[in-house]
Amino acid sequence: MIQNNLEIYYDTEADILEIFIGEPSECFFDEIDNDLFEGRDEKTNELKGFKIFNFRKRGGMKDIRIPLPANVKIEALD
Repeated sequence: MIQNNLEIYYDTEADILEIFIGEPSECFFDEIDNDLFEGRDEKTNELKGFKIFNFRKRGGMKDIRIPLPANVKIEALD
């Protein structure tokens, strides 16, 4: 079974939400919607995360819909 980490970081000053999937790697980001960027691994093209600019202006979590890979495991860290 593949186990991935999901990390979420919000920069309040810049109003950017970042979501990272799996182990960190060198990525490129493409804009897939206004202020919504999808990050992919430079070597494998694997989906590695998203960046959402103007997060609060977009309505915060209520209006964000991002498809995640099926094998993402979310767990709390102690």
